[in-house]
Amino acid sequence: MGNQLRRKLLPFVGCLLFAATLRAQNPSPAREEPEEPDFAFVSGSAYLQGKKSMQFIHQTAYGTRRFVEPGGRRRNEDEFLFFQRVEYGLTDRWELDFVLPVAGSRTRLDGRIVTSQYALADGLVGARYQFLSEGRAPIALAMGPQVIFPSGSVRRGTGNGSVGFAWDFAASKDWRGPLFLYTTLNYHAFPSAFDPTPGSKRGFLLHGATWATALGVQAVEHRLRGRKHDLHILLEAAGGWNQEVEPGATVGDRRGKLSWVVSPGLRYGFLTSRRTLVEIGVAAPVGLGPNGPKHGIVIQFQYEVYFTPQ
Repeated sequence: MGNQLRRKLLPFVGCLLFAATLRAQNPSPAREEPEEPDFAFVSGSAYLQGKKSMQFIHQTAYGTRRFVEPGGRRRNEDEFLFFQRVEYGLTDRWELDFVLPVAGSRTRLDGRIVTSQYALADGLVGARYQFLSEGRAPIALAMGPQVIFPSGSVRRGTGNGSVGFAWDFAASKDWRGPLFLYTTLNYHAFPSAFDPTPGSKRGFLLHGATWATALGVQAVEHRLRGRKHDLHILLEAAGGWNQEVEPGATVGDRRGKLSWVVSPGLRYGFLTSRRTLVEIGVAAPVGLGPNGPKHGIVIQFQYEVYFTPQ
């Protein structure tokens, strides 16, 4: 599996290095603002929304795993995720975030659908404060609390049936040239997660943590009459450890799952003279280890607008 993954990533890494070399030979003028985009496919950044600005981020993700069961039957497990993220700048240092996802899964045996279900998943609302900004500090640093509300379905496996709490941390570095780097960490806990075992009324304390890093290259940048076109190449890596409750005979069992993913991606962005930003991109995540889809596709659309003249 390691050799196969290296073969898949070698062409992408070559493009990444070539783009970085090209941009280093033709550097752009110094920018007053951090590099775009401020949200990658897997990782967020420490660059918050400006005062009275709002960004809408829509992501559609699909992943699949394939098995050959005893007897030669082909088994496919598909996973779907759709989410809408809204970021609003309360001030130049405070940002309000809202995320509402929809999740689904499907199992097929020899091409025949055995199970298929979709449901609203647990959403969240949170706030982040920018403690450090580039220019005054070597990196940008932002963090803040989040509240996870139980909008998901326990029966369909898209929710925990309990209010959760999380803390989000992000650090970013823009070298004002071809390269930029994002790193995010998130810890969450559900104090009284629902036990899906029939007849059980026990609540479980569940913990979880996720990490993601994105290395980006601004391969193309073109400015004309206040407008800007750019093309970004992204290479991301992420990991997560999450506890969940599996149903038992009389009471459920709490177990932890560890998952890893690498994800190359490509993003095109257009910034108007009035600072309205539109971006669209595609990524191809590759799962590592026994948990999670082995490969998939992510399509993302972003729209950012200011409500007051800048």
